Amino acid sequence: MSLNERETDLFQVLVGVSKSAASQLPLVGQAIAGYDAYKQSIFERNLEKVLCYLKEKVENLKKFLDSEWFKTEDGKLFGNKVIDAALDAQFEDKQELFINALINGLSENYLDTLEKLKFIDILRNMSRASLMVLADIHNLLIRQVRRENKPNDDIGAFPLINYQDLVESLSEKYHPYLINSALKEMEGNGLFSNVGSWKKGFQGKYVMGGGFESAQCYTEFTAKFVEFIQIKEKNNP
Repeated sequence: MSLNERETDLFQVLVGVSKSAASQLPLVGQAIAGYDAYKQSIFERNLEKVLCYLKEKVENLKKFLDSEWFKTEDGKLFGNKVIDAALDAQFEDKQELFINALINGLSENYLDTLEKLKFIDILRNMSRASLMVLADIHNLLIRQVRRENKPNDDIGAFPLINYQDLVESLSEKYHPYLINSALKEMEGNGLFSNVGSWKKGFQGKYVMGGGFESAQCYTEFTAKFVEFIQIKEKNNP
């Protein structure tokens, strides 16, 4: 159940009153003060890290932040969603990836806003370990991916997701159980599909370009997600 704005404001007032009353008790007051200081410290640390990542990756930070796209409704929605996640202590181990996505959200204009927002949701959902495994799978399979707007060899096989083969390929770097768990996580987030590619027909509708009856494959959607969160050199917006 979600709260409307009036209910949310009232809730915040009640929280403030409750904390004020509870703070009159010595032990409780110390706990509240300590918790608030702890949360403030985490916020300030994460904000500083966000700014450091941006300064490292963007040549002209002021120009980047003043971009016209970030002033549009889509840009505001995307920017707020990314910054909210980047400042969340639960996602601190993925903070740099959120900043990469923020930068790429401005520069990768071939992606529509829904795709960008979906990629942020996927990034929030996936563990850092699974994202690391995914990056290595990307390097193994990217050459076989069918790209909609790029020429490729249509005769080549689609990049099949074979759990056993991938575990064997990556087991020098990760434990097999971790790889298997990561693959399940990727599958659960919709990064694999039995459709190898889609092609736009004459009427603007998409038709299947091939795939498997039951097996899963690495797709252009997956590749675009990985590329969207990759570390890149400094950008000039």
